[in-house]
Amino acid sequence: MALSRRHFVTACAAALASGAHAGSAPLPVPYSFRFEWLEGGSSGPAGDGHLDLGTVAASRAAMRNGRTVLTRRVAVRIEGAGPTARLSVALATEAPGCTVRVDGLAISTIPRVVDAAHRVGAPVVHQIEITIPRNVPPGAFLSNFQWQAEPV
Repeated sequence: MALSRRHFVTACAAALASGAHAGSAPLPVPYSFRFEWLEGGSSGPAGDGHLDLGTVAASRAAMRNGRTVLTRRVAVRIEGAGPTARLSVALATEAPGCTVRVDGLAISTIPRVVDAAHRVGAPVVHQIEITIPRNVPPGAFLSNFQWQAEPV
């Protein structure tokens, strides 16, 4: 069966470290991120600050209720000071017509806490889900996630 639609999904994970508190200047907190795909057939690499979701091809058989749903689990490892860090994620740009969720929480260009006490030094599994409706034109539509860690 010929593929009817192709979407190119690149989710570069820009790892940001923040020590900012309301009314204060940012404190230097050296956090680094490491990503590892757990399953889901992702065709692209994962590693330091980069998650490539590859190409999503939707055939009639892949469409559910007029939409394609891409779900991937990724282990996120934060390295830095302290036993835990608050993990937030945001989209660098909107994904018009698409719904992006991390751990069931809708993600937009406004940072959203997805883990209030992420264990530092240990991989923690998070689920990324992207819903692409039938009316979204084929092509690149998502540029990147911005992951941010800050002290708890």
